Amino acid sequence: MKNNELFTLGDAISGNTARESPTVLIVGPVEDDSGQDSMFGQFPWRTDRVDNCLETILHVHCSLPRVIVCERDLPDGGWKDILEIAASLQSRPPVVVASRQADDYLWAEVLNLGGYDVLRKPLDKGEVSRSVSLAWEHWANQRDSAQRAKRADARKELRVCLTA
Repeated sequence: MKNNELFTLGDAISGNTARESPTVLIVGPVEDDSGQDSMFGQFPWRTDRVDNCLETILHVHCSLPRVIVCERDLPDGGWKDILEIAASLQSRPPVVVASRQADDYLWAEVLNLGGYDVLRKPLDKGEVSRSVSLAWEHWANQRDSAQRAKRADARKELRVCLTA
């Protein structure tokens, strides 16, 4: 599969999912035009695209994303469903929601339910860069903290075993 190619249910069924983890998973028609001049194609991030919640479920269990950018409304659900999918993963990727109706209410709701950010459509290159870069840093820091905590727990267990 190529960098910005869609990941489909057929790919999962045929086993064509063994590839390195993407940096950004784009769910739904986040951009008005996702052709060769795609907003996300202008950045150095590796991107994969899916169309809906079902494809997201299949995709994240085969190739874990670092950041998920999703449309507010999807054919089989919406951004809240994508948040639940992300929350089910061990290394939870931040979720950024894109919407034409990006008002204070949506922004507060996304943050209160565990999302990372909201992008107003039409997308602004600077805002996309800022939001996705910060979400990536958040994911990396969260992962590093979890790894440090696991190592500390392992050292504690080792001390308990040695003193027993």
